[in-house]
Amino acid sequence: METKQIVKTVPSHDENGDFCWKEIVTEKHIFNDEDRMAVVAEYQAGKMTAAQIVEKYHLSSRQVLFSWMDRYLREESLSLGASENDDMAKDPEERIRELELENRRLQKALDTETLRAKAFDTMIELAESRFNIPIRKKSGTKR
Repeated sequence: METKQIVKTVPSHDENGDFCWKEIVTEKHIFNDEDRMAVVAEYQAGKMTAAQIVEKYHLSSRQVLFSWMDRYLREESLSLGASENDDMAKDPEERIRELELENRRLQKALDTETLRAKAFDTMIELAESRFNIPIRKKSGTKR
């Protein structure tokens, strides 16, 4: 983590109460990818809360931490090279259990998305009948 000093000009009032501009020096913390991954790993370890991580590393908000988690954990899950080697070293029964859990998780996700699609269809049908406006695109229309 690199720290950089920045001079900002902010509105203020002088000793007479008159409006003026005042320069203040603030520090900006710059994180590279390795720093971000280390912060995410520290949070994932579970020893500190998100608020504590934000305070420790001077992040602007918890959303910054969560966006880093989203980015780096997704990249980690997409890089299958290392995980395939780990899978080969596992016991076949353990691998079967993991695959069954993954199958159940994916089945729940499919069920959720099926319900969601059905809800959207119902919502569109209600809107078309109640407000008498066509929402669905007609198959023969030209652009």
